[in-house]
Amino acid sequence: MKLLSHLLIFALGIGLSTAAAAPDAPPWQPVGQYTHPDIRESSGIVASRQFEGVYWTLNDSGNPATLYPTKLNGELIQEVAIKGSGNFDWEALGIDDKNQLWIGEIGNNSRLRFDLKVVVIAEPNPFTETEAKVIASYPYRYPNENVDAEGLFIVKGVPYIVSKERERAVLYRFPTLKADTKQVLEKVGEFVDAKFVTGAGVSEDGTRLAVCTYDALWVYHGAAGNLARMIQSTPWALPHSFYGEAVCFDGYDLVLTNEARDLYAMPQFWYEKEWALPPKDTQSAMDLLPKTAARGVKVQVENYRAAGIDIGGSHVAFTPETTRETGSLTIPIEASYRDVYEIRAVLTRGQEYAHVQLSVNGTAVGVPYNCYSSEPIAGTLVSFGTAPLNAGENQITLSTVEKASEATGYKIGVDSYQVLHASPFVKRYAVLGPFPKTDVSTIDELLRAEGRLDLKKVYTGIDDKAVHWQEAAARADGYLDLRRNLTPTAMTVGYMLVYVHAPKATDSVMLIGSDDEIAVWLNGTEIHRKSVNAGATADTDAVPCQLKAGWNTVLCQKVDSGWSWGLYLRFMDADGILRYATQPEK
Repeated sequence: MKLLSHLLIFALGIGLSTAAAAPDAPPWQPVGQYTHPDIRESSGIVASRQFEGVYWTLNDSGNPATLYPTKLNGELIQEVAIKGSGNFDWEALGIDDKNQLWIGEIGNNSRLRFDLKVVVIAEPNPFTETEAKVIASYPYRYPNENVDAEGLFIVKGVPYIVSKERERAVLYRFPTLKADTKQVLEKVGEFVDAKFVTGAGVSEDGTRLAVCTYDALWVYHGAAGNLARMIQSTPWALPHSFYGEAVCFDGYDLVLTNEARDLYAMPQFWYEKEWALPPKDTQSAMDLLPKTAARGVKVQVENYRAAGIDIGGSHVAFTPETTRETGSLTIPIEASYRDVYEIRAVLTRGQEYAHVQLSVNGTAVGVPYNCYSSEPIAGTLVSFGTAPLNAGENQITLSTVEKASEATGYKIGVDSYQVLHASPFVKRYAVLGPFPKTDVSTIDELLRAEGRLDLKKVYTGIDDKAVHWQEAAARADGYLDLRRNLTPTAMTVGYMLVYVHAPKATDSVMLIGSDDEIAVWLNGTEIHRKSVNAGATADTDAVPCQLKAGWNTVLCQKVDSGWSWGLYLRFMDADGILRYATQPEK
């Protein structure tokens, strides 16, 4: 199972806190984290219906056959060993009206498993029992193709399974329940919008069905009893950065987990309103408060509920001390590298909130943002634009500047900050492949080439097929998806080529984010090699390097281990002097 790597948030010099948030946290921050070391990869979760405040979870493949009851903050109550079933690839957990727990042995990454099953236990008392026996086992197969799945929920004693497929999500159900007799699942239908589902949960009354992925949440809703119709309706949709692996209902609220061992609590009203969520990894304004300088404002740490928003957590609020209606907060930010950065803040909005201007080192960035709203809303991620930061200390200032005519005050509320690299990504590449991973002659030949590579040469790739260089464009966000340009199979290799022009010899930093395996050569010298079991995230690694005057050759070798296959690539360019091309220009 791939755990998508965390979004690179500005941690240059200031450092991010890794401690779990307090149990009362806003929905974009973890409400807790599993503290027990044996909970390595939470892949399923349900809220107990008979033991208040108890949440059951289980581990992904290859771990002990154990369930873990915890509190919402992730604290373990005790381990419960499951007798009568091993854990080859447990991927999901369900609960029914009889307080039975259903364990989904449904993981099928290879699509070659024929021993898929769901097993049932009576929910044990998590405070007194340390073992539970399987009371029934229900093997199954799919009606047509053999697919992977990570979503499971129970309605009226019947297990439903949600497939995990890149281009769709299919809902299946058991036609009958016959213990130890392999059943052919019935196809209920395909979900609108949702795909690549990693977890599923249903509300106790059957009127809501939630499915999650690494970066999104969908909640389908309607009358109970017609799931085929419900999953064809328009869901409440919520992008997120949780890398979600499991979801369950707690009443109508939601609880999500991920393989990084975090827990998140999502209030009902938040997903119903489809309010956007800021990224989870932001630099807390409260943590920075000791370093914050106030000018002409009164500053306080204010609970969101006191601000009229029924969520956990707090923000830093400030209001002008006098009728001048101006004032500011300034925080020091340390940057390890000189570069162009995008400056963001997570702000609160409401009737008493004013316009806020962000400045960097005394220079305004972007335009003032109007924080007025007819209803109070927390967690609004605002990008003020880009600005160069110096290596070392920089000053970021938020100032009140004016207010909307409808606003009743000049208040500003800030939850957190983000400072992200903003130098341009490489947008076009020459790509070559795929080749067998065992092929070494191709890279040897490419590295032996002096100067410009021959982009017209034909090579022998997978299955002795002729392959040649072709141009490939990255997405708008900078991600190069090799699956759109090459035809991969597991454990194959592709090459990416780009030329970088510097007007003079320059000390630089290559920013790269890749899934699977990556190696990079700059002008024939290897400068980076890494293997990760994670999806690609921009700017995961910063690699100091030197660009020579003129055109520089950047050659990347990418191994595809399955699922995604791509990378992000750019060089820090604070002065805007670098140029990229697939062929050197004269």
